[in-house]
Amino acid sequence: MKDRELRRLIGSRAKQRRLELNLKQPYVAEKMGVTPSTIQRYEAGTIDNTKKLVLDGLSEALHVSVEWLKGETDEYETDITDKRELQIRDAVKSILDRLPFDLEGSESNFSKDLLLLMLQEYGLFMDSFQLACRNFKGDTKNSGIATTIGFESGTEYNEVMFLREITHSINAFNDIADIIRLYTKKPEAAAQRLANLLSEISGSV
Repeated sequence: MKDRELRRLIGSRAKQRRLELNLKQPYVAEKMGVTPSTIQRYEAGTIDNTKKLVLDGLSEALHVSVEWLKGETDEYETDITDKRELQIRDAVKSILDRLPFDLEGSESNFSKDLLLLMLQEYGLFMDSFQLACRNFKGDTKNSGIATTIGFESGTEYNEVMFLREITHSINAFNDIADIIRLYTKKPEAAAQRLANLLSEISGSV
């Protein structure tokens, strides 16, 4: 393949993938340490995008293989399916990059324990949420069960059961909010309550 054709192919596929992820050129530019206008020219194939450094940068920013970008394969395996997943990774990376926090010992410990609790609770929430969505979201297959146990309809049954599945998470995040409020008045008591919740959740997972 001629250099010009390869540049156009790489640019076309990079743009295709960027649009698929609903990303703007400045986002890709920031990840690669270049200007948005450079990304625009990479995508247009008007400047050399065939260099290893450029291909590796595009590959990493767009979560596709260099081989796919170069047209050596028409199938790409990726660990990212949408913009939200990228935003989640970016947010987590931003937090990790800020560790250790610029706080006193007890304050730093509290903030890290709070983060750990929220992450663990989110994991439990996802387990419950997936189960609730599979079994009780917009499906009337439970109408027979609903009638048998006294519900007026399958819809009402589904609503109640869906809420039941995620009530633990609602309560847990309310507890977290209470701990944050308590910290403003009684830091030691808040830290102890946080430690207790962490101990409980660690024993359940």
